[in-house]
Amino acid sequence: MIYETVVNPGQGLGNHIKLGSPMFDIIKHLDKHKYRLRITFSDKNFYQTPTLVKILDLGIRLTFNNHPDQHLELIEVLNLEDNTIDRKLLRLIYNGQSLNEFENDSGQLSSLALESTISKTSSCSTIMDNTSPVLSSTSSTNSAVQALSSVGPSFKTIYNKIFGPTYPGKLNRDKKTYILSYPGISFKFKITNTGLLDSISSDDNEHQILSKILNWDNPFDVSCDSIALYKGNSWEDYKVNNQNKPNTASYEISKLAINLNQGIVKIIRNDSQDIIKLGISTQQEVVNILGPPDEYFNKFDSRLLIHNHLTDDIAKENAQDISHCKFHNYYRYGIDILYDLNNSKGNQNKMNTTVKKIVIHNGGIPEDLNFMKWNSCNWEIEREEDDNKEPGFQINSTMYFDQLPDVFHSLNPVLLNRNESEFIDNDLDIIELPDQHQQEHQEENPKVKTWGQTKLYGLNRCILEVINSNGCISTVTIY
Repeated sequence: MIYETVVNPGQGLGNHIKLGSPMFDIIKHLDKHKYRLRITFSDKNFYQTPTLVKILDLGIRLTFNNHPDQHLELIEVLNLEDNTIDRKLLRLIYNGQSLNEFENDSGQLSSLALESTISKTSSCSTIMDNTSPVLSSTSSTNSAVQALSSVGPSFKTIYNKIFGPTYPGKLNRDKKTYILSYPGISFKFKITNTGLLDSISSDDNEHQILSKILNWDNPFDVSCDSIALYKGNSWEDYKVNNQNKPNTASYEISKLAINLNQGIVKIIRNDSQDIIKLGISTQQEVVNILGPPDEYFNKFDSRLLIHNHLTDDIAKENAQDISHCKFHNYYRYGIDILYDLNNSKGNQNKMNTTVKKIVIHNGGIPEDLNFMKWNSCNWEIEREEDDNKEPGFQINSTMYFDQLPDVFHSLNPVLLNRNESEFIDNDLDIIELPDQHQQEHQEENPKVKTWGQTKLYGLNRCILEVINSNGCISTVTIY
């Protein structure tokens, strides 16, 4: 079976894989259609290193920049002519023309058979809304599908027919590749002929190099290995300026600005600001600001029990209060709101209940056991020095724990371990980028036993949950 999707240079693939889109939205869409994903990240420098998401079923790699926002900055369709990889067949369409094709064992392209044979039994999901799965031959057997081999676009087809002339590309002599760039899209070609490689490697004139490749007789000596989509005039331009402007809609939250002294949470969007006041703002007011929650529940949450041991203020709370609270989960924003129902006289549907706590999530950290359950919400927290001479500070969501002020390092944390009971996902393959020492001692690494362990640090009106292994702040509770 062959899948089809439209290539939009500088924009993305199809309707859902869009440059500038949040990682949360894209992974939720892929997970909905049961695609196998491999997540690769840096353990030691998480915010400084992009997170890579590979769609194993389609041979597509997505690059998300972790700072300042987890938005999609690069799309790559990999190994176009490597037919040893077990994956679905994906045809790429640009301006009504196919960029790659599939041939059977006899070397004949399968397009005619594909166009005349429509699947009547397929119920499989596809990555894009505008795909139309069709059978690969008149037979629907797996052997017929396996008989097809992927054929990438030729250099001459790209340059002379589909995209047209462009500036000379970049030759990498060591890797034996040539990158041909257009605005928003680049093609990486492998040069497999030694004679051609020697000829262009000895030439310093980039126009002559382009001419030699373009006029080479055998097109199979210059094969397209991968296609990249990005925002920029060329591949070199993208590498220099790879900070894409996030594709943020006006209703999305840019960040939360929190003043602990006043108990105020300011919700900042592109074109508006709203304020939630702890203990004052009602459920009706919050729903007017954030809209209806993705989920809500009234049952006990184990995290609150642990929080009760962190500060004197929380410890003094009535042990029965938790039964009179309601959670609203806003997974799309990375926020939870807890309402105090003590004054509602048992009627949990009343909209005049007030905000008791706000939990802010960084749902894009792969080592967090709640990875991608919540979106990532950016935040800034400020505490001014008060009359009790408590020191003031300013922190934000891009800081590691060791970058926080000394007042946090003097706290006694509580260890939290959800590893054995909460992380079960057979379709998600998460890999950290190992250094050489880690590669040599992988079997001795006890990290699998401590995966997902966090520590809780409590200050007045603020609780931080910090991942042990990398120092990232996964959640913040404001009360």
